[in-house]
Amino acid sequence: MLKIDNLHTYYGAIHALKGISLEVRQGEVVCLIGANGAGKSTLVDTIAGLVKAKEGTIHFCDENITNMEAYKIVSKGISLSPEGREVFPDLTVEENLRLGAYIVDDKKEIAEAFERCYELFPKLRARKKQQAGTLSGGEQQMLAIGRALMNSPKLLLLDEPSLGLSPNIVNQIFELIMRIQKQGITILLIEQNANMALQVSDRAYVLENGSVSMTGPAADIAGNEQVRQIYLGMK
Repeated sequence: MLKIDNLHTYYGAIHALKGISLEVRQGEVVCLIGANGAGKSTLVDTIAGLVKAKEGTIHFCDENITNMEAYKIVSKGISLSPEGREVFPDLTVEENLRLGAYIVDDKKEIAEAFERCYELFPKLRARKKQQAGTLSGGEQQMLAIGRALMNSPKLLLLDEPSLGLSPNIVNQIFELIMRIQKQGITILLIEQNANMALQVSDRAYVLENGSVSMTGPAADIAGNEQVRQIYLGMK
């Protein structure tokens, strides 16, 4: 579904991505793990068209989408739930969700998307007229993911969905990720909580200093001694 080949991205003079190659197959959850500054969010932003690649290609469903405008990439079936949630605090839950469906013209499709979202996130249904800025951190994260699902994407990019959340809410978020996968949505998960990410993923890539240092089935990566010591805090 998603195939990235020899991707190089710069922030000014900083070489953020150094020849990244990876693929995500339809129906998978694939996670990217790595330390702060490893290039995880830069990779997601480059896929989403928010940052331009200097070199390399990104293919989605056999179409070259490299450096395509972000709104066009959304229309191809890729949605991003960004790091930090980025909800609109002065808008209601319902208004935030509706913004996620801005490319959908059919009112029936929008109504069905709302219903799917509220089934997945019952708390959002109860708070649909509430301003997003008054929600808890966990509820805002659910709203950000729900907004990304409103246009029925083929591929969901989840950037640090557990960041800053309590352990109980983190567990809920990862349970939701598995439920979303069961609905047939492919997921590329960027996550510093490597232990949880590897538990819900089919395959994993380890990023170090803008390069892929390791890849394989998530269970194999979780069992790797170096990964266990550096990212899982185990000896």
